Amino acid sequence: MDSYTRLNIRPNFRQDKLPCDGKVGDVLILTPLAEDEFDSSPNGLASLWVCIKGSWEPERTHAVWARVKFDGVATCEQPVPQPPQDHPSLVRG
Repeated sequence: MDSYTRLNIRPNFRQDKLPCDGKVGDVLILTPLAEDEFDSSPNGLASLWVCIKGSWEPERTHAVWARVKFDGVATCEQPVPQPPQDHPSLVRG
């Protein structure tokens, strides 16, 4: 194995639904595949989710999750492109 530093979030295998409970900042990975099952899709079937609104049990309010959208995919076969520089500035409102 090469010497890159990595952070691995264990996927939730064979999952196509998000949990009803969650705390803001929770991060999870969902995949419809079984553990060690080969992914034959062109760009992968796993998705990364972040809880952006926590659940609230007294009122039975479910957590709200946002899927992280990436701007590209790459392999080890060539250098990665520079990140896009045309994202709009965020403003409150």
